[in-house]
Amino acid sequence: MVAIESTETLYLALGFVVPGLVIFYVRSMFITGRRPTHSENVLTYLVLSAVYYALTIHFIEKILAVEEPWTARAAIWVVLTIVGPALLGLLLGMSTQRQYAKRIADRLNLTLVHVIPAAWDWRFSSLPRGGLFVMVTLKGDQTVAGFFGRNSFASSDTGERDIYIEEEYDVAETGEWMPRSAQVGIFIPASEIRYIEFWERR
Repeated sequence: MVAIESTETLYLALGFVVPGLVIFYVRSMFITGRRPTHSENVLTYLVLSAVYYALTIHFIEKILAVEEPWTARAAIWVVLTIVGPALLGLLLGMSTQRQYAKRIADRLNLTLVHVIPAAWDWRFSSLPRGGLFVMVTLKGDQTVAGFFGRNSFASSDTGERDIYIEEEYDVAETGEWMPRSAQVGIFIPASEIRYIEFWERR
């Protein structure tokens, strides 16, 4: 860790690490999966900061020329190191979730390595707004059917893929799904899950 011994060193830390950290943090709110530690991500922060400055270089010289009053300079640093990067992180997160890069690559007959590391993370990070119906087959071959909506949850921890379904359904022998008279949610630990089937709401 670099020791901050002067105002100039503080500005360097703010200028070259914080923007990338903010971009990465905001973008990561739109995707799931393991998040590396800060020490593992220092290079990523620096690269993201460099990209951010490349996009805003025309404004930086004018911004840094402001010296007085100190409140204006402080406000400029907040915008430069936090607000601007947060907006860029928001755009990158939306782009990742809506797969804009993949669509462009498909048109160019290119294949991109997906940024989401596992099928579990991808499926549960791209749910339709209205939710969907799921049927979980347990390791004992029993099944649990239910509605996975806004109040449901699937863990993004790679070590514990548990799931909470907000409304359990009964499935008749005819295959008809019937809601229970009282809404019942159910938690299923990862150790009990064999596989999950999905149906989109119609």
